[in-house]
Amino acid sequence: MIATLAEAALRSFVLGGVVWFGLNLFRVRNPHVHMTAWVVVLLASLAMPFVMHWPTLTIDRLPLSVPVPDELWPADISMLETPQPALPIAPGAAIAPPVKSVASIDWWLVATVVYAGVASLLLLRLAIGLGLTWRLARAAKPVKGVQLIDADVRVSRDVGGPVTFGSTILVPPQFAGWDAKKRLAVLAHEGAHVANRDFYVLLLASLNRAVFWFSPFSWWQLARLAELAEIISDAQAIAVIDDRLSYAEILLDVATGVKPRPMELAMARASTVRARIERIIAAAAMPVAVGWRKRLWIAAAIVPVVVVSAGMIAYRTPDPAPVAAGLGDVPAQHYRPFVNFYAMGPASVFAIFREGDELYGQLTGQRKLRLAVGNDGTASYAASSGEITFPLDAERRSAELMLRMNGRDIRARRVAEVPTAATDSVSLDQYVGWYRVAPNRVLTVRRDGDRLQVQETVQGRAALLAEGADVFSIHGDNLLVFLRDDQAKVSRVLVQNAVFGARLAPRIDAAVAQAIEADFARRVAEVPDRFREQVPVAGGKEMILRGIEDLRHGTPNYDRMSAPLAAKVHRQVDELHATFVALGPVESLFFRGVGPGGYDIYGAKFENGTAEFRLLLEPDGKAGDVIFRADGNDELGGIVPCAEEANVRGHAGTSPIRIMVYNEMGDDIRVFNLDADGNRKSQSVVRPNMSWAATTTVNNPWVIADKSGRCLEVLMPGRQTRFHNVEASNIGAKPGRAARRAVPIANGEEMLRRYIEGVGKGQPDYEHMTSEVADITRQQLPFDQAILARLGALRAVSFRGVTALDSDIYIAQFANGSAEWRIGVRNGTITKIALGPNF
Repeated sequence: MIATLAEAALRSFVLGGVVWFGLNLFRVRNPHVHMTAWVVVLLASLAMPFVMHWPTLTIDRLPLSVPVPDELWPADISMLETPQPALPIAPGAAIAPPVKSVASIDWWLVATVVYAGVASLLLLRLAIGLGLTWRLARAAKPVKGVQLIDADVRVSRDVGGPVTFGSTILVPPQFAGWDAKKRLAVLAHEGAHVANRDFYVLLLASLNRAVFWFSPFSWWQLARLAELAEIISDAQAIAVIDDRLSYAEILLDVATGVKPRPMELAMARASTVRARIERIIAAAAMPVAVGWRKRLWIAAAIVPVVVVSAGMIAYRTPDPAPVAAGLGDVPAQHYRPFVNFYAMGPASVFAIFREGDELYGQLTGQRKLRLAVGNDGTASYAASSGEITFPLDAERRSAELMLRMNGRDIRARRVAEVPTAATDSVSLDQYVGWYRVAPNRVLTVRRDGDRLQVQETVQGRAALLAEGADVFSIHGDNLLVFLRDDQAKVSRVLVQNAVFGARLAPRIDAAVAQAIEADFARRVAEVPDRFREQVPVAGGKEMILRGIEDLRHGTPNYDRMSAPLAAKVHRQVDELHATFVALGPVESLFFRGVGPGGYDIYGAKFENGTAEFRLLLEPDGKAGDVIFRADGNDELGGIVPCAEEANVRGHAGTSPIRIMVYNEMGDDIRVFNLDADGNRKSQSVVRPNMSWAATTTVNNPWVIADKSGRCLEVLMPGRQTRFHNVEASNIGAKPGRAARRAVPIANGEEMLRRYIEGVGKGQPDYEHMTSEVADITRQQLPFDQAILARLGALRAVSFRGVTALDSDIYIAQFANGSAEWRIGVRNGTITKIALGPNF
């Protein structure tokens, strides 16, 4: 018997090893899939002593090509199981007669007794635990009125926290005094255990451990199944209350009072609560549930491995036989004074331009805002964080721009006019050279015969089309305006992009350009491995924490920043100081992953809200760049009908939050902010298939209207409305999971595969992208292409869900790793795209 059990344990270990290797080889992270696989392994382990040797593979053994003398084989080979070699005895040595043993120890009997003793103790402990807990469950009193879940909920004075026994949920007497969210979370968690029959699965695992107690694999199986049961139940509870951080706090609170008995399935055991809380806080998305059909497919995939692990091979030598082969209504003359580019800093430009009968303003890196132009020839608009005015000079031109933001006045000087018509051609050689468009990117201008070509770092070349004196266009929507110094020499270039705004790029010499491009090449080379490994840069967390404290005190340390970052922070220091004071002290900071641009992504929990930081560290240890996004607090936000607009008021002093609105209406939409008196304060125009983002505060209402100003819906910023898709079919719909699609876009996977293939080759199909997606793809192409080269061939793509912006989430499995892609597709055109790590 011992030999049989030992062989069964070994075969189960081999089966588990193959399944573990397969799950890791295919980068499977869904706990539902893991649970299904390990339940199949558990059942096979229990059955192994009875089914092993049943599957038998008979192999024909070919006859030996060299004849063997008959005398080397025993006469009756059928009686010989294992040939025993003879002892090497020297010729002529005397052979002593066998000595009779005084005491003979039967080690098989000793092993059997030890095995039976330990197994009996474990089985007895299991039986006693079942009996005691059954009596406890029967003595407990049913909770009246609890119909949230399909389970028997009872109150017991003998439990310190919620536990599950079979299909019965036992709660302590304090249950009635808990707040509604805590009760809902507890019932959702324990109800998931009941619905998934986790008690019975773990009972079988405990039985398996008792039988195969000598095998470490049986102990690991029980621990792994218990861990997966808690992960799945935690996810179900979070989905019900839709609040990760609150659930983590509930879990920690419950853990302090739980003292589970042997056969109770407790919600929070002190030994596992730390790892579970860290997992809950760090998770990027909810695991997708697996239906019974997929569970059957998983089981079917494992069955062949079970058959092989349980089988045996038999040999025979057959007889010789043949082998078969086989955009106001303002006069147009009032527009011209304002259509200029205004420099607000070394690399920040405010561009005023005309589209049809409307004027728009755009700051570098921000979305376009519609300008209200008065008949007196002045222009101004109120922004959510200040006011911009454009005074006229003696020639009725706007020579400067005045911005008042957070109590500060910022003056911006006009550096160039937006061209209206092309002029005579000029010598092209004066434009040839290098221009720094970003801290780590260079714009190279070359001459190709009678035309100019331009190339940004690590991107392809493009031809420039002359639009006027010192003005050229590229890619249709983009402008290059060359600016001259006091000696009339070209010293800078202004690059206007339809999506990202305008950038001022000073002229640099060849050596500086070469150094910048070398540093960029270094980043591109480092990013693929960092993206694949998902390991944070040392010191990043401490740098963010120090930076937060410095900004809370209004004294940022510019010595720890690169020059561009220091300039950016200096321009925004008052605003940042106010933001971090509003957020309060940091409670926790945790690593989320490495983004495709090489930024370390951190999530932060503050006293009054949450936020995300993206940090790029330079080789010298300074912060090269930091991207900050406020994510609000626990308030959900929502959508309010337009009929309630007159009653909606802004709430001052609430948590900062960044919202993003995507326009899928097929026409322009306008966004208005409502002040404390309910008046529409500012407006922005969002073009079709474009996104718009703004930092505001939780429950500070925004009106989304059509281009005539008619209200479509009122958005209350909150955790559920940080990302909002404006689509005709969804106008007025309440946010939340139930409003999202449950199935992927019909051709989403095909478009994603084509996108990945094109980026991997460095030749994206820009014709099938919106202008916004195309510009984002061009900017990110060097990094994405390098990442795809490191990941290797695409093996599989699996749908995982739908985002609040109506993008499909896919996990792409490559030969050397996996990544998460989010894609939006409409009428054969990619409207949204994002690459991120597979958490």
